[in-house]
Amino acid sequence: MGAVDTTYTFTATDTITSSKMNNIIDQTTMTSNAIIGTTLEVSSGKLKVRSSGITSNELASGSVTSTAIADGTIVNAKVNASAAIDLSKLATGALPTAITIASANIVDGTIATDDLADASITAPKLDGAQSGSAPVYGIRAWVNFDAQSDTDLAGTYSRSSSTTVTITATSHGLIAGNLVFIDFTVGTGTAPFDGVYEVASVTDANTFTVTSSTSTASTGTAVLKRKTIRGSGNISCVSAATSNPTIPPTSNASPSNGYYIANFSIAMPSTGFAILGTCSQDGTLEAASGRVGLNGSPYNEKCALITAINYSSNAVAPLYGSISIIG
Repeated sequence: MGAVDTTYTFTATDTITSSKMNNIIDQTTMTSNAIIGTTLEVSSGKLKVRSSGITSNELASGSVTSTAIADGTIVNAKVNASAAIDLSKLATGALPTAITIASANIVDGTIATDDLADASITAPKLDGAQSGSAPVYGIRAWVNFDAQSDTDLAGTYSRSSSTTVTITATSHGLIAGNLVFIDFTVGTGTAPFDGVYEVASVTDANTFTVTSSTSTASTGTAVLKRKTIRGSGNISCVSAATSNPTIPPTSNASPSNGYYIANFSIAMPSTGFAILGTCSQDGTLEAASGRVGLNGSPYNEKCALITAINYSSNAVAPLYGSISIIG
C-alpha cells in the first residue's frame, strides 16, 4: 500500500539516470495512505492541513502568544464571565465618557472638598431636609405669610367618651407634635374647647388626633384656623394662636392678632433652633412695620410659637410676615 504515486516505472533492464530520478521526485504525488489522523489531508496529490484540522490537541501548552493573535480580534464573548481580570492589568488614566459609576462604588467619606468644583452644588441639590450630626448652618425652614388673610381648613371631629378627639380634614399636612388652633362646632354632645391643640398622632393624610381636657362623647365640625401662606419651605401651615396658650385648652379661646404657630413639615433636630423674622402691616417698611420673633420658647422641634409686633411693641396682624429657621 503505497504512500506516494509516481509517473515512471523502471523495467528490469532500465538504466537509472539522474534525469529519470529527478523526474520521479518532481512528479511524485501523495496518496491518502500517507495520512494518519484527521489533521492532514491529500488534495490533488498535495499534502495539506485539513480545514479545522488543527485543534487544541495539536497545540503545545503556551504555544499561542499575543503576536500570533491579530490585533483587534478578541471580542467580549471570548472572555469568560468568571475571568476576574485583576485591576492591575487595566491601564490607568481617565475613564471613557460612556462608563458610569454608581454611588455604591464610591467609598463613603472619600469625596474631598477639592473634588468639588466651585459653585457645583446647585439649589436643587440642597432641597429638602438635612440630617446627620455635622453642623449645617443654613435655613432649615422659612415662610412668608399674610396674617390678614385666612386659609382655614374645614373638617369634622368625633370624641367617644375619652379625651382623644379624632379630626378628619382632607390633606391636613400635619405631623405629630405640630400645634393647631381648632374651632369646634358641636353636632351632638358637648364640643371640645376652642383653642390650640398639639397633634397627638397622625393616622393618614386626612386624619389625626388631639387630646382634649374633657371626655364627653361628641361629634361635629372642626375648623383648623390658618393664615395664608405666600411662599414657604418645610412649613406645612401657619396656624392662628393666642398668647401663651394653655394646651389643651380648658376654656374657649379665640385667635389673637400677632400670635401664630409655624408648623414644620419635617421636624428640626432639636428645639435649639433660631428664628429670624420681619413683618409689615401695609406692605412697606415704614412706621407700621416691625419684626417677628419667638413668643417665649418653641414648644418642641415640630413647631415654633411666634409673635409679630410693631415698633411700639404692640402685637399686630402683618400683611407680610416672614420668618427663617436656622438650626
